[in-house]
Amino acid sequence: MSCTASSFVTRMIVAVCVLWSCAVSKDVAPPAPPESPHGIRAYTAMPATRGERTCAWFADQREGVMYVGLAGFWSAYRRTGGDPTADLAVTAPKRIGRFDLARERWLTPLSIESASASGTWDVLAHPNGRLYFSDLFGTAGFVDPERRTTQRLPDVGPGLNELVAGPDATVLATRYGGAHGGPGSVVVLDPDGVILAEHPLAPEPGFRVAAKSLGFDPIRRVVWVNTDLLPEPARPTAPIDAPHAAADGIRYDTRILDLATGREQARFETPELHFLHFEPDGRGYFAWLDGARLVLRRTAPGAATGPDAGAVSVLDEAFPAGLDFVQELRPTPDGSVLAMRWSGRLHEVAPNGTVRTRALPRLDADGLYYSAFAVGDRVCASYCADLTIVCAPRP
Repeated sequence: MSCTASSFVTRMIVAVCVLWSCAVSKDVAPPAPPESPHGIRAYTAMPATRGERTCAWFADQREGVMYVGLAGFWSAYRRTGGDPTADLAVTAPKRIGRFDLARERWLTPLSIESASASGTWDVLAHPNGRLYFSDLFGTAGFVDPERRTTQRLPDVGPGLNELVAGPDATVLATRYGGAHGGPGSVVVLDPDGVILAEHPLAPEPGFRVAAKSLGFDPIRRVVWVNTDLLPEPARPTAPIDAPHAAADGIRYDTRILDLATGREQARFETPELHFLHFEPDGRGYFAWLDGARLVLRRTAPGAATGPDAGAVSVLDEAFPAGLDFVQELRPTPDGSVLAMRWSGRLHEVAPNGTVRTRALPRLDADGLYYSAFAVGDRVCASYCADLTIVCAPRP
């Protein structure tokens, strides 16, 4: 995810009321839609407010439930002609969506607070049992399902973007941009959300360095992070603009940092890293765009050293770089990995490297697909076009 708000630090929203809601007393969506001839169903939940068109985007899953960030960023951005802070003008309930993957139905969402000027962005179902969430414009926090409590983290500050589990029960996050236009960073949080370390990214002359996705290699004890390099003076932008580098002068690079010290060990601009994922045992998955060729590389534990490492599977020989993006990679229980693209093209790469592809429906001209999860012979993906989950047979 990439989104620059020219003054997001000074426009931080601090809410004062924190509530918990986890009842599953009834569905929050209309009855299941009819299945298409191809076994595809789209499930759209009812919005919490009529003042904003909220959508479902980054998600994680635990024990068959998909937890989904819910935010109105995209609709507000488009409604105002590209103002990335427009979402702050609408107050709506702050929630984490829940979707039962096996039964394919929306559940009652988790309510984080009664009113907020920004939604939830990324969601991390951490191995410690908590659900951590980020909020680029406001405060991050976590939900403890065991104790039925919600904790917001105002001391962490705004700007947290994407989240992954770190070592020793920590949480690693990207901060898209620092205060006063400073570079983005990698933030290390303890389980209770206290900052243990923050590693600013090294500057690039003439550009503002913004941190996007990250992954932790538990064997080499390093963090991979990809960036937007925004020309100075950086104008407000958003992730939909990210592929349009030629028009906007935006560049991208990937850095590898030592987790303990933050020291940069490697940096490269080509190929472009769209997304990455490390398994707890150190296996790595990387979606690279090299010219017009989109590939997935799979590395053995400890073998992820750069763009050339790992076995290659070609996903697309003619990738439309100005229109699409690999937004997330997710391993499946049977050893495959799913690569979900904004456009709805879903690639499944088997352990032997074989690639199968399915095109999920574009139900909305502005809709973007984010996170996909496999359950048995089905796959469900969050679709940022209202509160929508699209389920279909696996490729």
